Amino acid sequence: MNSPGDSIDDIISLLNKHYHPITQQNQRHKPSIGSAMLPQIKQQINVLYAIPNTYNNNQDKYKRKAVSLNRQQQQKPQIKDTSSFLIPMTRCLTFKPYSGSTDIIINDVGYYYKFGSSPIKLVKGLLEENGFKESNDKNWTLYWSSCAIKSEVYTNLFAYQKVCHFPKSYEMTRKDLMHRNISKMQINNGFINFNFIPKTYILPTEMSYFLEEHEKIKNNNPIYICKPHASSQGKGIFITDKIQDILNKQNSNNSYVVSHYIDKPLLINNLKFDLRIYVAISCINPLRIYVYQDGLARFATEAYNSDSVKQNRFVHLTNYSVNKDSPNFVANQDPTLDYVGSKWSLLALREYLKLNKINEQQIFERIEDLIIKTIISVESAIFQACEMNVPFRSNCFSLFGFDVLVDSFLKPWLLEVNFSPSLNIDAPLDLKIKGEMLADLFTLIGIVPLDQRFSQDLSYVRNQSNYDSKKHQQEFEKYIIKETEEELKRSRGWKRLYPSDQSYRYTKYFESDRPLNALLRNYYK
Repeated sequence: MNSPGDSIDDIISLLNKHYHPITQQNQRHKPSIGSAMLPQIKQQINVLYAIPNTYNNNQDKYKRKAVSLNRQQQQKPQIKDTSSFLIPMTRCLTFKPYSGSTDIIINDVGYYYKFGSSPIKLVKGLLEENGFKESNDKNWTLYWSSCAIKSEVYTNLFAYQKVCHFPKSYEMTRKDLMHRNISKMQINNGFINFNFIPKTYILPTEMSYFLEEHEKIKNNNPIYICKPHASSQGKGIFITDKIQDILNKQNSNNSYVVSHYIDKPLLINNLKFDLRIYVAISCINPLRIYVYQDGLARFATEAYNSDSVKQNRFVHLTNYSVNKDSPNFVANQDPTLDYVGSKWSLLALREYLKLNKINEQQIFERIEDLIIKTIISVESAIFQACEMNVPFRSNCFSLFGFDVLVDSFLKPWLLEVNFSPSLNIDAPLDLKIKGEMLADLFTLIGIVPLDQRFSQDLSYVRNQSNYDSKKHQQEFEKYIIKETEEELKRSRGWKRLYPSDQSYRYTKYFESDRPLNALLRNYYK
């Protein structure tokens, strides 16, 4: 006998409630689920019920019903009232997600964008549907590039212009530099506090050290994963338990980052997976870090076995660019069924873990902690580069893709940080998640309307500002607080990680305790 809520009508009702939530953060209209979708829903419910519960093999193992899709939004910090701060603030534009249309009529209303690299369909479509037009002149509002931005672009910026990278962001996104910076933090602040990257060697620089360490553990048959220091999308990666394979690569004068392979990953349906977490830095001074509430879980396409042939990339690698060529790859064709196929939404994965009695909250708290610490490891380099090259605090923002693997002990490991995470929209699920994420990002960063471009007091946003009186300093501090609170109001699907009421926990990790970080830390404690 079915329990309450098991009928198709009940499930459709629950699905409609989930996909039509009316919240203050998100009031987007979404199509209803009608009788035309009944056959598809029945089919997908059968798929859901077929998912094995590897943690609770009992009568309740098939309780992942549509009610599980009624996910709660991430809890956000409470916004404080700054209305008593009589500081003028500019209005900011809001953005809607890209519909996927290729037939966009653009009216020139004075908003322009520019690509510093090859055009990206999602960025182009989203901006044009929101009234922006591409321009090669210097009158652009938003500059988007998939590669590093030249210094002359930074130095000639107006206060209203936005560029999508901070200078020296590669300190965190190049594999060798990321490991070097985090290793330095381990030495300076205790290994246990930064123990979220596998033990890693940068070759050929650390070849002697690597060979010494390998000699100590060779009887344990260690497995290594080797990556070119500046590659992406799984290119050049290989896994081996033979030291000679690594030496052969070095003989070809290639630079590699060699890490101990995590051979006990958390599995779903006996498949290895990793997480693509979207992270944004909206400002470096003061430091403001956000994580997006949704993202992607990417699955390998062949059953995991630590003893399997290491050359089988479909077992050991989770990169979409690798597994899309597998005969076992299952594409997700319906974004509302985000728990089906070789790529899930992050929200669907969290719900799956929760229903299988896995402490997903602990996992994601640890992920948020490693995000903050990783960014702090490069904060000084980025801050100094901005002070030297960028005229205004408000000019730069960055979107990063943190790739995280969770092991069978529920410990998250940082694999790498992507400088320009893929914004390809090969599947409807990609369009939904990335489209909403990018619209929320452009809303978050505070793009000012035309009539506000030159109306604000630039002394508030200029880098290296000097204040000749205590009164001016107090006004500036009020501005920073109000600027931070107004940004939080625009955050929509972004959750602010830093600053927060827990900021004090991270003070000791900064190379320098900057005044504006201290101001916000004291304000929120």
